[in-house]
Amino acid sequence: MLAASACITLTGPPLTAHAAARPAPCIGGATETKGFSAVDDGEIRWTDNTAYDDARTYAISEWQYRGSRIKIVEDSAFTSNDLEFKDADLGSGNSAPLGRYERHGDIGATDYIIFNKQKLRGASKVRLRYVALHELGHALGLCHKADTVVSLMWKNAPTPGYEITWVPDVDKANYKKLWG
Repeated sequence: MLAASACITLTGPPLTAHAAARPAPCIGGATETKGFSAVDDGEIRWTDNTAYDDARTYAISEWQYRGSRIKIVEDSAFTSNDLEFKDADLGSGNSAPLGRYERHGDIGATDYIIFNKQKLRGASKVRLRYVALHELGHALGLCHKADTVVSLMWKNAPTPGYEITWVPDVDKANYKKLWG
């Protein structure tokens, strides 16, 4: 049963955002919480069933920056899978997301990062990497941020060609506030 989900849609924030080194608040009354993450015992064990391997690999490597505390490692036959990357048709209309993080929440349940095949068909490598970075941010417990700070976690995806493909300082600050 789906407990919660987070997704991004394409409408584009203004390009006047500026960098911040302090944590930024969540929008819409949300809060960042370990309980909404896919983290289990200080790590995320993942599997994949996606055609977007480059995006997945890139996002994992970027979230494993120096100083990050949560280990993101491939699942094995001897561990429990926390997160699965997969592809699905989530719609093609204006309000359809590019991707979505689904938190299932039960002990032993698998959470999902879902790439919307309908919206990402033919997307650039940069666009795909942005979506993977954003959704993995949700799997780490991060919430949406206002478009007045430079963040991967904007609710609305930036216009193609203006995607963020690194973990900005504000997101590192929110990560550190949550995970130490």
